[in-house]
Amino acid sequence: MTTPIEEHPLQSAGNAGSDLQPELIMRGVPASPGIAIGPAYLFTKDRLKVEPRRLTQAQVPGEIERFRAALEETRQDILKTRAMAMKTTGDIVARLFDSHLLILEDVMLVDETIERMQEEKVSADWLVHDIMQRTYRSLKSQKGEYFSQRADDIRDVARRLVFNLQGVKDEYLSDLDKPVVVIAPDLTPSDIIHLDRSHVLGIATNLGGATSHTAILTRSMEVPAVTGLKNVTELVCPGQTMVINGNSGKVVLHPTPEHVEEYRAKRRKFVAFWTRLKELRDLPTQTTDGHRVRLMANIELPAESDAVVTHGGEGIGLFRTEYLFLTRGSLPSEQEQVTEYRRVVEAMHPHGVVIRTFDLGGDKVMPGLNFPKESNPFLGWRAIRVCLDLNDLLRAQLSAILQVSYQRDVRIMIPLVSDLTEVRRTRAILREVMAGLEAQGLPFNPNIPLGIMVEVPSAVVMARELARECDFFSLGTNDLVQYTLAVDRANENVTHLYTPYHPAVLRMIRDTVRAAHEARIPVSICGEMAGDPLATLLLVGLGLDDLSVAPVLLPEIKKIIRSASYETAHRVARQAFRYHTAAEVEAFLVATMKKLFADLPVWFNREG
Repeated sequence: MTTPIEEHPLQSAGNAGSDLQPELIMRGVPASPGIAIGPAYLFTKDRLKVEPRRLTQAQVPGEIERFRAALEETRQDILKTRAMAMKTTGDIVARLFDSHLLILEDVMLVDETIERMQEEKVSADWLVHDIMQRTYRSLKSQKGEYFSQRADDIRDVARRLVFNLQGVKDEYLSDLDKPVVVIAPDLTPSDIIHLDRSHVLGIATNLGGATSHTAILTRSMEVPAVTGLKNVTELVCPGQTMVINGNSGKVVLHPTPEHVEEYRAKRRKFVAFWTRLKELRDLPTQTTDGHRVRLMANIELPAESDAVVTHGGEGIGLFRTEYLFLTRGSLPSEQEQVTEYRRVVEAMHPHGVVIRTFDLGGDKVMPGLNFPKESNPFLGWRAIRVCLDLNDLLRAQLSAILQVSYQRDVRIMIPLVSDLTEVRRTRAILREVMAGLEAQGLPFNPNIPLGIMVEVPSAVVMARELARECDFFSLGTNDLVQYTLAVDRANENVTHLYTPYHPAVLRMIRDTVRAAHEARIPVSICGEMAGDPLATLLLVGLGLDDLSVAPVLLPEIKKIIRSASYETAHRVARQAFRYHTAAEVEAFLVATMKKLFADLPVWFNREG
């Protein structure tokens, strides 16, 4: 576990707020924890200037050769970036750049550029820019995370290729000569892979969410980050001191001298706390009176397994497998899945790994799977519904998971279960897959646990019946909150209503735990609520057996659990149910944390 780097020493208090530029506070998505204080560096990559240049007939052959040379130069650039990604984050992220290589070989790009050069007699850089912009706009107009990310791939490759055609050196965050807070519209995987950790104090972007590439990669590199700020690039002044709180999602532009000092103190407290957490890595997660809670991690990529071990995780409570699609844009083969799952399982042994079946649909729409156009895809064809309808896809994934389960602690988890029939159908397919592997003489765990994510109200209402036919539950509070409260997390008009501390949500969690324990099966929680320090004692007091959080949050949650008794946690949980609004519950928990953990930065994180 690394310690967050120190903030950039400010030249003088005059760098802080001024009469001409009053302090401005913005709220975004807390993407990667930590506090950064330093001068703003605007990373807009606005040097791409393309104008049509007319060619004579005699110049066309030379321009075609120049285009082909730039294609090869760009290919070599991408291969170097891919190698860097392989070294720093592993092969899953490296595969992001395989799609970049394929773009360079696309007939639309290569043939259309050459044909238009011959017909229109216009320079290659203008044609590349025109063709790629058309494709980019088309993809961005489509719904779904896949199309958005493919559009970003197009933009990334187009920029590289145009720069090589113009003989311009691209700008990367590896070229910085002093510590800065990076402000950008968005960051591509290429940008983040080239990031110089010693000079990047923190990151704030207009776009992106908690599961964006920016969030995933900055968390793995332990760089404080806030995304989804919409227009921070328009409001920031380059060189002006700013504050980023990746714990709360708060960003302060032109902070007053008093606020700078306040955040310096918060950061010193955070860094000191973070340093002390190193001592907890190998200690058990248990309360002061001996109550054990298993503290596990959520991961997006196999490469994050190292961070789980480094931060003292006791296994992986949620391995999201959709990345196998997002990095290649096609169906992963069974053998590819075996390779990826085995890498994680072996890295975590003897600890356990819960592998979630593909949670496709919603905003993760993949080409080739014939997703229908839906007015509300989050309530439509997604998750286990897709896998049961396309059961060859499910069979291949179950087979791959089974093949890495022999003599290892591996569990299968089904997302978005709303009906008992979905569990029964999945078990039936699992038995058929087992019979096929047995016929081939391939070893596997015949008693592999099969559990479900409890993330819709119907699953809570039917929890007792579901618990009789499941081996474990895992509460997915992200969806459970939005479906219980009828609040779209992505709708800025109602996001203020989205809260896991609503009494209805707390009752959902309580009832699910009771049903699981009555059936003598364990119940965990893997939603964002599990990683909120404010919720830790509440969740322990409600009887959750496992908490699964982002790897970087493991030490802080462990510290809280080890600093209180189970009796105290149980009392906190009981008292929380005396309140009738989310605001009252949250105020109670903040007051409790301040009283019990005055020496911890937990409640600082909450207040921003």
